[in-house]
Amino acid sequence: MRARVLTRKYMGRAQTVTAVAMVAIFGSALASDALPGKKPGLWVSTKVMHFNMAGKPADTDNTPQVNAMCTDASTDAIEAKLLAGGLGSCGLHVAGSGNSYTISGACPDPMGGTGQMVTKGKIVWKSETEIHMESQSTSPHMSDDIVADAKWVGACPAGVMPGDQGTFENGVFKKTGNLKDALSKSH
Repeated sequence: MRARVLTRKYMGRAQTVTAVAMVAIFGSALASDALPGKKPGLWVSTKVMHFNMAGKPADTDNTPQVNAMCTDASTDAIEAKLLAGGLGSCGLHVAGSGNSYTISGACPDPMGGTGQMVTKGKIVWKSETEIHMESQSTSPHMSDDIVADAKWVGACPAGVMPGDQGTFENGVFKKTGNLKDALSKSH
């Protein structure tokens, strides 16, 4: 029982770090002045993430997660700040040109100990309204692999503010938070 509680605690922490890293990687890549521009409005991302814990059966669930975020110049600036500063002592480096970029970085292992979680990936602009991303993170205790595609679907729905994030099911946006909350937690 105690082992299950600890696994949930650490898995939750690692998944949170991975999720924030995804926002920082994917969102900030969309925001940086050195990268191709994106249209303001509602972006919907579909991602498949495999999250594996050392010593546990492999995660083979290919069920896509669909998320959305309302973006504008103010959210682009927040995303760029998250990318530059990372989360806590994590920071990411983006390099490339044209429509292809690489991402790399390291931070303390979210599962504890003295190890590092190393992240690498790539972002490819298919157009100003469609972006593909792949990333891999590894540490002594866990690994994850993420493949995501983001598409601009139009203007943000009425009542949805820049930075609002949430789910997108059957064409309906359901808010779960705001990017500005991630910024306040990173400092």
